[in-house]
Amino acid sequence: MINVASNHYNHSILEAIKRKREHTNVLIIGNNPIEITSIYNSLNEYRTKNYIADVCFSIQDSIARILKFKPDCILLDDNIVLDQIKSFIKKLKENSKLKSIPIVLLKSSNFSFVSGNEVQDFLLKGNLSTDLLSHTIEKNIQQTKKSLS
Repeated sequence: MINVASNHYNHSILEAIKRKREHTNVLIIGNNPIEITSIYNSLNEYRTKNYIADVCFSIQDSIARILKFKPDCILLDDNIVLDQIKSFIKKLKENSKLKSIPIVLLKSSNFSFVSGNEVQDFLLKGNLSTDLLSHTIEKNIQQTKKSLS
């Protein structure tokens, strides 16, 4: 009986180590340091998945940051001017290296508008939990991988 428990315990430790080695790069783009820092901290403190989060406070600098950081997912705050958001997404979709990166829009309310064709998903910042954030990131990464294969 002790052997079975020991084997199960060792298997659990190995799985935890494997999860820690695997990581997901997430770039958070926004202009509100308080909100962005909160999301950044939530991702870095998430226990069951290893997120490596980076932040870009300027939409103009974001393409260069994306090329350097190579995120698996982008979280884009809707507090940025709508024309800048649309221009950014257009540049991303025109670049063959970047067009497959899923974009999740972080919305302040249901009334702000960005077309569903421009982003893969959205989250309301008022209802944002760490688990919901993680689930949305993982879901969109998996959907993108499926559509590419």
